[in-house]
Amino acid sequence: MYWDATYRVTTPLFLGGANPETDAELRPSTLKGLLRFWFRAIALSRLHEYSEVKNLENDIFGSTEKQSSFLLTIDQQEELSKINSGDNWQGYPGLRYLGYGVVDRNGKTTRPHLKPGGCFTVRLRAKKEAPKEAAFFLPLTLQALGLFGAAGSRSRNGFGSLSLESLTCNDEEIWKAPTTLEELKKCQKTLLNNIKLSKNNDSLPEYTAFSNQSRVWIAQAGPDALGLLNNLGYEMLRYRSYGHEINGKHMLPGQNEAEQIFADDHDLLLDFCHGNEITTHPRRVVFGLPHNYYFKSTGTNVDISPASKNCSRRASPLFIHIHAFNPRSYAAVVTLLPAIFLPQEEKVNISLSRNRRVLKKVTVDCQVDYDNIINFMNRPAFSQSKVVVWP
Repeated sequence: MYWDATYRVTTPLFLGGANPETDAELRPSTLKGLLRFWFRAIALSRLHEYSEVKNLENDIFGSTEKQSSFLLTIDQQEELSKINSGDNWQGYPGLRYLGYGVVDRNGKTTRPHLKPGGCFTVRLRAKKEAPKEAAFFLPLTLQALGLFGAAGSRSRNGFGSLSLESLTCNDEEIWKAPTTLEELKKCQKTLLNNIKLSKNNDSLPEYTAFSNQSRVWIAQAGPDALGLLNNLGYEMLRYRSYGHEINGKHMLPGQNEAEQIFADDHDLLLDFCHGNEITTHPRRVVFGLPHNYYFKSTGTNVDISPASKNCSRRASPLFIHIHAFNPRSYAAVVTLLPAIFLPQEEKVNISLSRNRRVLKKVTVDCQVDYDNIINFMNRPAFSQSKVVVWP
């Protein structure tokens, strides 16, 4: 038994091999890792216990003790051309915000990437010893990647979005690609129904996975994939940023005045810089750790990260995916997968430094509120266009 899944790259894909600073390429090992992640994300609601998910994951994807139950190859690569670093995105403040790390302050890319528009086919060929559950979960995993996911650096921020265009089993079509917003919503809801996503369990999962606490929205649609991602990024910048002071006003790129929705975060840490004691972390920690600040007025940095050396970061629970219907029609999908934010009893370090010399450090309890992300999708910018997929 084998499955062929064809994906189209809809946004710049920063995916390198051994030398990501100079190369941009698709690698089977990277795609297998992505599929493993999305298998975990969809399997928990059906299997209920993490131990069951982990056991089946090892049976299907392999472990240090056993080989994978399938072979993965990448075939039929078309128009996956490389764009060297230095691509200029100065006019896209939203892309610059979402692409922090692969885009510099001047709006130029710092790494090569694969140009949007190309496509490739992934073939999964099951081995004879593959567990029977593989025939159920592997095609759903391929769908999850192509309906909600992306690949490479800044993938949770929408870069490297992969749109599933076709899926066959033994050369027979088993899934039909959506061509409209309503069909996209139907495809996503069908997948969530197949994994038995329930609205009855109020507990957060142990790890990033679909649960009844999850939220899926189709935020906007339009004819330009990069334009959609830029719009979404700029709206997030408006939501999260305190702005830079210019002539007595705090401004954002594009000459818009900052809304300062999280002014309390700014004030909390500025108090910390001035020597005051603090007992909590900023609300924006919910978007992921580490979370860093620089205060020009004091010349100090504030770095916020998990306290344990065994847990150096916590990735964002928010996933942006730009889905292609055709070369002139796209939709921006936003998925929130809440989970226990940090391991039990894990705390958060807040460290004050100047010129890389630590001046002060405090440890506080981790208390995140996912409503701070949900409120982003309830902004007026999305009120006319938003389509609620789940719940």
